[in-house]
Amino acid sequence: MINYSIIIPHKNIPNLLQRCLDSIPNREDVQIIVVDDNSDPNIVDFDKFPGLNRSNVEVIFTKEGKGAGYARNTGIKYVKGKWLLFSDADDYFSENVNRLFDDYENSVMDVIYIPYKTIDLITGEDLEDGLCVTNLEEDLYKKRSDTLRYRCYSPWAKMVKVSMIERYSIKFEEVVASNDVWFSVNVGYVAKEIDICNYIVYIRNVRYGSLQYSLNKEYLLSRIKVGYKVYDFLYDINKIEYYNYTLWFVLALIKIDLLLFFKQMIIYIYKTHINVQLRSIYRFFKEVVYRIIQ
Repeated sequence: MINYSIIIPHKNIPNLLQRCLDSIPNREDVQIIVVDDNSDPNIVDFDKFPGLNRSNVEVIFTKEGKGAGYARNTGIKYVKGKWLLFSDADDYFSENVNRLFDDYENSVMDVIYIPYKTIDLITGEDLEDGLCVTNLEEDLYKKRSDTLRYRCYSPWAKMVKVSMIERYSIKFEEVVASNDVWFSVNVGYVAKEIDICNYIVYIRNVRYGSLQYSLNKEYLLSRIKVGYKVYDFLYDINKIEYYNYTLWFVLALIKIDLLLFFKQMIIYIYKTHINVQLRSIYRFFKEVVYRIIQ
């Protein structure tokens, strides 16, 4: 019986994908779904594609090249497990993943939030921007679980009950950037019971050439558009205090296109209520000051 399905979108990083696969135990109750997003044949040897030699790995080759959101939605169609996890191809799981599987196989929870740590892919240095156990426990046990529900956007920072995803037809947005935000906010909203594990399960790698760190205009505008959708949703459900997303990307436009920045700033002020906008600006400058004095 399959208890756990893990979806890994991939494009052009076969060596890192292999490392990710090697970190996942070869268990009969684990299904691994790799969705290749039209990788370049000059980079990837498809005859020796990672995972083809493992019985619990299903590799799906797509030719559309529509990004990670499309790849994840494609993978969801093949899920057989009770629980769904995600990994990026350049990340990997800690040895605690076996413990996670054993601890939560029969859990009645809808979502298990997973602590992770972040390391620099080049230097191996630990970076202090991971979802740490202490912060998770504080949010949950001080009855602030909405912070997890509406601000934990990373799909790999949670393990989700498949039946809930199917019941509410939750999908990723097929956009060039921030495809996971709407998915994660919806998961947080519909989940009736959530829990956290108290150990590090996931290792996130920072690659400064990756999409996350791109200041490409198209990517920033995609993130801004998704942010407004989240804003409208949180406003409608009276959770607007957890909105803290779009302003950062509007401000990043300063480095690319000053005219576009002013245009988007006007739109931002128009689309968001002034009190929310002022709080977002306050949080931004507070964070900047904090980083300067550290």
